[in-house]
Amino acid sequence: MLVNLPTTMPLKRHHGYFRLTHRFARDLRRGTFSDLAQDLFSLDSGAIIGLEYRFAVTSKLQAGLHRSILGKTINVFGRWDAWRQSASSPVSLSVGASIEGQNNLRVDPQPGISATISRIYRTRLALYATPTYVHNAHTATLLLAHEGHTHEAGEEDTTSTARDTTFVGLGARVHMRETVSFVAEVAPRLAGYKPDRATWNLGIEKLTRGHVLQLNFGNNFDTTPGMMARGGSPHDVYMGFNLSRRF
Repeated sequence: MLVNLPTTMPLKRHHGYFRLTHRFARDLRRGTFSDLAQDLFSLDSGAIIGLEYRFAVTSKLQAGLHRSILGKTINVFGRWDAWRQSASSPVSLSVGASIEGQNNLRVDPQPGISATISRIYRTRLALYATPTYVHNAHTATLLLAHEGHTHEAGEEDTTSTARDTTFVGLGARVHMRETVSFVAEVAPRLAGYKPDRATWNLGIEKLTRGHVLQLNFGNNFDTTPGMMARGGSPHDVYMGFNLSRRF
C-alpha cells in the first residue's frame, strides 16, 4: 500500500500481509499552535482504527479482509496480479474486486472493481495509477458512529442523483534512503457521486526488520474504496500512521 491506495507489490505463495491503520480525529488546522501542543498535536484525541489481513493463495492471487471502526465497515477483497514489469512489459498490472458495507457488512453494500498500474524507475521512484469503480457510493448512511461520537463521512450532494462513483488514484513512492521513503497520493473523482474534495495523503515511512512504520497526513479517515469514493474534508487535515508487515 501507499497510504490508502493499493500497489502491485506481490506476496509469495502462502505468505501473509498485516496492516494497522490509525487516524487521529483532531483537525490539525483547528486552534492555535498552543492548542495543538496542549493536545500533543492530536495524540490526545480519539482515533479511527482499521485492521487488515491478506493471504496469497498463489503467487498471483490474493484475498483479504479489512475492518474499520468508522461505521463498523468491513471490506472483503481479492486481487490478481496479471503481469509484472520486465524487459518485455513496461508496467505491472493488478486487477482487484471488493465488497464492503457498514455495520459489519449489513448496511449499504458497495461492490467495486479496480486496476492498479505501476511503473518503477530504477530503485528510487515508483508511480501508480488505480482507476476504480464503486457501485452504490451514494449511501443512505452518511453519518458514521464511532465510540459515542459522530464523524461526517462527507457532506451530501443534494443535487446529485448519481449512485455510483468512478475515481482514479494517483500516487508515488520516492526512496530517499535505503530504508526511508516518501509517499504521496490523491484520488480525484471522474464521474458519478462526488461530494466534498478528493482525498489526498502524504507520508514518510521507515522499513525496519520486516515492519514498515508510516507517519501520514491527509484530509480523510478513509481506508476503503467506498470511503474514498465519498471524498475527504475540504478544509481539515488529520495525522495518522500505518504499521504493516509481510510474513
